[in-house]
Amino acid sequence: MTTTSKQSWLGLRPGTLLMLVAIAVLLVPLSALSQPADSLSKGGVMSQLRTKYELGQSNLGEVDPTSETIRLATLGLKNIAVTLLWDRANYYKKVEDWTNLSASLEQITKLQPNFYSVWDFQAHNLSYNISVEFDDYHDRYAWVMKGIEFLRQGIALNTREPRLLGRMGWFIAHKIGKADEKKQFRRLFKADDDFHERDRPGRTLPERDNWLVGREKYVTGQQLADSGAPLRTTALIFHSEPMMTSINYATAVEEDGVFGDIARDAWTLAGEEMRRFATHEIPTSWDVPIRLGLREAEEERAARIVESLEALLPGRLQSIQESRREGLTSDQKKALETAPLERTEAQQIAVAKAAAAINVTWPEVVRDAPAEVREKAKSLAREYIEASETAQIISRYRDIVNFDFWRATCEAEVTPAALLARELTWTADREFENARLQSAKKSYEEAFLSWKEVLDASDILRNDFMTADEISEIVDRYKKVLEQLDEKFPKSFVLSDILKRAQPSAPPAPPTENVPSSETKPPLPVEETEEK
Repeated sequence: MTTTSKQSWLGLRPGTLLMLVAIAVLLVPLSALSQPADSLSKGGVMSQLRTKYELGQSNLGEVDPTSETIRLATLGLKNIAVTLLWDRANYYKKVEDWTNLSASLEQITKLQPNFYSVWDFQAHNLSYNISVEFDDYHDRYAWVMKGIEFLRQGIALNTREPRLLGRMGWFIAHKIGKADEKKQFRRLFKADDDFHERDRPGRTLPERDNWLVGREKYVTGQQLADSGAPLRTTALIFHSEPMMTSINYATAVEEDGVFGDIARDAWTLAGEEMRRFATHEIPTSWDVPIRLGLREAEEERAARIVESLEALLPGRLQSIQESRREGLTSDQKKALETAPLERTEAQQIAVAKAAAAINVTWPEVVRDAPAEVREKAKSLAREYIEASETAQIISRYRDIVNFDFWRATCEAEVTPAALLARELTWTADREFENARLQSAKKSYEEAFLSWKEVLDASDILRNDFMTADEISEIVDRYKKVLEQLDEKFPKSFVLSDILKRAQPSAPPAPPTENVPSSETKPPLPVEETEEK
């Protein structure tokens, strides 16, 4: 081997030497950039950026040594390993192999401890899918609690994730409070000392109700979101949960046959949560934050501005409308004069076009206002548009959560008449169930008088279909009592106007036994749907 070739093999070629020098030079800034932080230094640029934007594991939650070790052991192939594990998990779920599914998801949590979906997916698997595989409700409850405890692990590793707190609240409130075994589950949950001591030591027995504990989780998640933690879900629904859970708690208390001060206090709590929800700032898709309770105030503000505009430009808006009306076609004028129910399809289209043609907005009115009042009129018109559009946005968001109905419910249910109506209805149902028909009849009729008092005081509830359906179900049970007493339903029934608005129900199936029915299903709040 020649000297030249030997030197080349040793790396003494000019190009190779330059490359080695460049690598050595680059190591200096890379070392400075990646310098870790310690007690004496803030570290390099990368460390400072992680601290600033809370990107480090310690910023997200507790550090799991096992998780860090497994991720290092993948030698940079973590994403490939996760993909394979998710594929395997989907297969095990499809074939209902819950043991291997749990093992696969457990491994995923080690590789992706800050991935929200895996915690939610696995917790749902434990509490919903695996729990129903057991016959004994004690075993089912144990698996439900395993899912809840799994969420607790996820929360510890993701302390800036409000959704996990919300999911824990949902599982505690709904899986325990609405399952087929809810009576047994609620009793076991109250007696579960291990859970309550881990969750919040010192929680009293009355505070151990699953709905109240679920509300605690929702409120904690809400506070976390309000502190600046990103909320990657629908804010309106998320912030409504404490109120809806409180309503469910009050309803559950009365379903358990507990009335008096406890029931009143439960509905008082629901009312407080409703008021808190009404004043809570909710982000919208219009990038305009709103408060649901301010719609009426915005409508009043818009009305006051209109009065100011009318005083500034008297009769101008009506004059423009009349001028545009004169410009309508004969077909459009005829369609407007025709009664709505008698209009043909062509006339309905003509009416829609006519309405658009004669519509006048205040910005259009103030455009040609006299010079001396034009600027003031333009300012008022802008304020009017802002107030009216804000009121419209609030109305749309209120409709999504049925805000008006639930606010009216919270206001009504705390009254003596409503508390008495609920108690009398519950008593009547129990008397009917035990075949004490005369006593049941009397309690139903007294309940109807109290219900009339409640509905007379609330136009919203009186005109609501959910209320009508609930009253109709109670009346159906009352009719069964009358049938067994061989008595006719009264012609002048005290709640006959409410029954007219009830949805038609399917005819009841023929009874298999000659025993009274004890089914009572008052409507509950519309909640977030489980979609898995």
